[in-house]
Amino acid sequence: MTLLSFLSDLSFGSKPQIKVMLDGTTSKEIRICMDVGNIMQEHKAPGAISIMLLKGSVRISSNNEEVTLNEGDMLYFEANVPHSLEADEQAVIRLVLSKNDTTQRVQNLLKPL
Repeated sequence: MTLLSFLSDLSFGSKPQIKVMLDGTTSKEIRICMDVGNIMQEHKAPGAISIMLLKGSVRISSNNEEVTLNEGDMLYFEANVPHSLEADEQAVIRLVLSKNDTTQRVQNLLKPL
């Protein structure tokens, strides 16, 4: 049994803060802390992902559609669907990646274009 707390030891900054919470046998659990105005530019994941908002408010855009996630909301994306995120409030996100995806790919999204 493994106990994780996504809402402990939060860190916010001028860019989203990413922490691997669990690298399991079938998936990876990642926490993303986004301060107000933080942006993750449009990108794609090579496998299916789910994004669950634990705290705050985040706008997610994909294929000319925009949705606002509020606490407790979750989105699911199939592989290779372009999407971007922008925090309207301080936000804590639970991102679930396929085991075949890399956390380095997520970290690379934070580098300047």
